Amino acid sequence: MNEQQRVVHIFQTYREINQAFFQVMSKAARQHGITPLQLIVLRLLNEYPSCSLTRLAENLNLGNSTTSGIIDRMVRAELVTRERTETDRRAMTLTLTEKGKRLWHDSDATRMRMLSGLLEISPEDLLELERIQLQVLRILRKVREDV
Repeated sequence: MNEQQRVVHIFQTYREINQAFFQVMSKAARQHGITPLQLIVLRLLNEYPSCSLTRLAENLNLGNSTTSGIIDRMVRAELVTRERTETDRRAMTLTLTEKGKRLWHDSDATRMRMLSGLLEISPEDLLELERIQLQVLRILRKVREDV
């Protein structure tokens, strides 16, 4: 395998793994009647209670208006509440409702069940995988910084 083929092979492998993870996440989300992006929003709001719309948009790598549309649908579904902050009446605080918290818990449990096969990876192989992934990350971050 020449150098170009090696690079393409590494890229393809990561792409295929990323797609497979996304498909599992999509399947888990569908089983609970939500979109994959809504599942991510549930996770982020569970992780960062009382999050601002701007911070959520940054974590999603989306614009504020796109994120606001997602939140509008989740507010209508009674999964999220949106409240104005006391200090800045223009700013909004997003919080999971009890229904949203239950949906996050249930959908996360489904996703974890689906991914439980990953536990077949031995602890030694997992350490090696992590070492290689960190090496790839360092290389890609350096390339990104050099551009």
